[in-house]
Amino acid sequence: MTASMSDIAKLIKSFDTELRKELSTSRSGLFRNDKGDLFIRANVPLGQSYPDEVIGIFADPADLDFYYKIYLMEED
Repeated sequence: MTASMSDIAKLIKSFDTELRKELSTSRSGLFRNDKGDLFIRANVPLGQSYPDEVIGIFADPADLDFYYKIYLMEED
């Protein structure tokens, strides 16, 4: 079963605090390793492949907010 973009956005939002902490200093994202564990990775370079599944990569907090606005369709 494929997750919808809304489901993915909800998953990302569940890591919002940790993600925003890293986004304050560098491009960061949410990843899933081969064991299924989700984790935040900071200092994510552009244009590379990653050994882990990419759930979402964001440039800064405004980028994350824009993502939520598009895919969550709800106001906080």
